[in-house]
Amino acid sequence: MGVTIPARKAEAVLVKAGQSIKITNTHGKQVVDFWAFNPSDPNDFLSMVHTRTVLVKISLSKGDKLYSTRRKPVLTLVEDTTPGVHDIIWSACDAERYRMQGYQGHHDNCSENLHGALAKEFPDFKIAQDWTPDPFNIFMNVAIDHRGGLDIRPPLSEKGDYVVLKAETDLIVAMSCCPQDLAPVNGGGGPTDCEYEVLGDGASEVPRSLTKTKPRVKVAFSFDFDAVSHWLGTGCHADNNMADYSSGIFAGRVGAVRLVNLLKKLDIADKVTWFIPGHTVETFPESVKLVADSGAEVGLHGYSHEGIYQMTPEQEADVLQKCIDVATKLCGKKPRGYRAPMYTIRETTVKLLRQHEFLYDSSLMHHDSQVYWTPNDPPIKTIDFGKDASSWLHPTELAAEHKAYPAEGVHPLVEIPCGWYNEDMMPLQYLPHLAQSHGYVGTRTIEQMWKDKFMWLWENSTVDGRDEFIFPILMHPDTSGMAHIMGMAERVMTWLKSWGDKVEFCKHEDIARAWLAEQKEKK
Repeated sequence: MGVTIPARKAEAVLVKAGQSIKITNTHGKQVVDFWAFNPSDPNDFLSMVHTRTVLVKISLSKGDKLYSTRRKPVLTLVEDTTPGVHDIIWSACDAERYRMQGYQGHHDNCSENLHGALAKEFPDFKIAQDWTPDPFNIFMNVAIDHRGGLDIRPPLSEKGDYVVLKAETDLIVAMSCCPQDLAPVNGGGGPTDCEYEVLGDGASEVPRSLTKTKPRVKVAFSFDFDAVSHWLGTGCHADNNMADYSSGIFAGRVGAVRLVNLLKKLDIADKVTWFIPGHTVETFPESVKLVADSGAEVGLHGYSHEGIYQMTPEQEADVLQKCIDVATKLCGKKPRGYRAPMYTIRETTVKLLRQHEFLYDSSLMHHDSQVYWTPNDPPIKTIDFGKDASSWLHPTELAAEHKAYPAEGVHPLVEIPCGWYNEDMMPLQYLPHLAQSHGYVGTRTIEQMWKDKFMWLWENSTVDGRDEFIFPILMHPDTSGMAHIMGMAERVMTWLKSWGDKVEFCKHEDIARAWLAEQKEKK
């Protein structure tokens, strides 16, 4: 049975090493300021600055340890049924905070609550009366904007959500139901009470994963292994020379191997998708075998990276069949996914993918973070400026957005989004005869752009009442395999992994299969 922490007030309790404390958001949206002290030494306490420094991050995930001023682990977050949003930056509210907000007179505050609870429950335990350590703000939602500013937002926790913290050493724990009502700290409503419960010595008594956390984000890393094929197809140019092809050979012999090794190092090699042109498979068999043996999914990406505008429909059909044969021989099974080279795709492509019963395509941009049905839009008519203006002054006819399962006889083709702002090559690789390539953009510019996108989606993405989203990132061995970009690739992957069980690295095939199963259930 839980003990109530009254709204606007605090409680303090002794938690022995091996015990756990469960804090429940009884009504939802209430923030709890949390402190922990070494009973034998007031100068040794739970420190947010040391926790941030040791973890090298500003958000906590299940399994993370929290550290003291001595950089020793004092608590472990063993359970969290919330979306995982808590704060380890914001200071405790005090009388001066409310005066700064314009409040006249006395206002309950967490700083006084801490001192009052300690004096009541542990009168012999003394800390300086004019000092309050920074708390672990359980359930608090403090977002960091694009300029590094802090933005208090309503908590994402709901009624009944809880966290469980295991004590690694004896601790005096204090908890305050934050009385803040002048900012949306507690969701804009009045402060409410919460509950805590100290769980016994045995680890078996800790409620491990009673409510399994479902990942909010499916991270969809893909690698377009273009190599020499790029220079033969979409990158074909009369002035291509030995140096251009040499950069493709680098991708085939060096860049791809580096990326496979990095993915293995981070234990995600079997959770990504490689889209490999048939030419690359047959020209660099050793490197491609490393990819296949790593457990990664292999999808199609043309044969010689052909642009759709370079082929007749008959040639397109022949190329697709050749690529299916090459990939089937490599993997021992037919490929399930397709990405058009340079995203050059047309209605005949979609028709062929349906005929060959592909599971998904990843070439279109109708959405940037949600899976959807590959559309059956008719060709968009171009403008003939040789005719009267009235001939084009009308809207484009688009097929309706299909949310229902396709009709009988129509193969269900899933679309997994990607796009130019999710990939590395255009900004980070100089291609001499391709006008839109850059090559001299700083890696941290692209890294920050991807993080900004992730954070905006994390804070704002809601579809059909769910706050889940897909986060696709596309890299090339040609580009990210280069030494000055490998560091960025590792930083991005490591940063995404730091979100713990709130994210899940997935093959495109697994994302499409899971989404298709959901749609079948809705039929």
